[in-house]
Amino acid sequence: MNPMDELTLTPSLTVTHDTIQLIAKSHRARRVLISRVVTALCLAALVISAVPLVLLLVQLVTRGASQLNTAFFTTLPQSPTIMSPNLTGGVSNAIIGTIALTVYASLMAIPVGVFAGVYLGESTSKFASVLRIVAQTMAGAPSILMGLFGFSFVVKFLHVGFSAIAGSFALAVLMLPVIAISTELSIRGVPNTLREAGLALGAKPHTISTKIVIPSALTGIVTGCMLAVARAVGETAPVLLTIGGGYINQWRPLNPVSALPLSIYINAKSEYPSERAQVWGIALVLVLFVFVVSLSARVWAARKQKRNS
Repeated sequence: MNPMDELTLTPSLTVTHDTIQLIAKSHRARRVLISRVVTALCLAALVISAVPLVLLLVQLVTRGASQLNTAFFTTLPQSPTIMSPNLTGGVSNAIIGTIALTVYASLMAIPVGVFAGVYLGESTSKFASVLRIVAQTMAGAPSILMGLFGFSFVVKFLHVGFSAIAGSFALAVLMLPVIAISTELSIRGVPNTLREAGLALGAKPHTISTKIVIPSALTGIVTGCMLAVARAVGETAPVLLTIGGGYINQWRPLNPVSALPLSIYINAKSEYPSERAQVWGIALVLVLFVFVVSLSARVWAARKQKRNS
């Protein structure tokens, strides 16, 4: 190529470079504009979704806090009369029943759910694929189906009757897919290099799972279990069809018990304003219980992850 050709091509190269810069600048301006519009839409959606939640929490606190006192937590419920329309008593029976249901359901659901999740995370068999589909389907099923299953199987088929164990069974079935799925995700999040290191040292597969994989995924497993417990505590349909209710402090597995969601359902239908007002206090206690459990799971997981890192 002679010098004249270079002089001829240089201006064209300059024009091409300037054109590319203009096109890139216009594209960058359009991308920035699109990014800002999408960000604004996301913020607007966040505000729109947060407004009802904030209004509900404000109303819950303002109307529920006035119902909370020592008698609310320590006395049994009473029935108002025409002469004493404000005689409502407390909800100690519902609090004890809720704790009992949560403990029994956790004892049934957590071991089975964790073992199922470990199997799903470690296995690639067809049975594991089928079990995974079943767990995902159950996780999206309405909670009232779990109540109907607990009623038909425990209350009727096994002739146990309305009891704490029947309600716990329904809640355990509700918790199982949540625990199994969260455990599977935690197990799959463990790096394969840890498994390969165990195999290189001559460890057997079950030893690798119990000594390496599960301890490494323990944070996610515990978090999933606590979130499943928080979900089960606030469910109404399963306990409505299985526990039978009661106006005494009862926690025995084979006896009918009360629960906070059931108390909300019963008091909301009352003809006395005092009992309907008490619903806000019960709802506030239930929300605080769920909030404490969820927050504890998040804080524990964050501290555990920070300590491990």
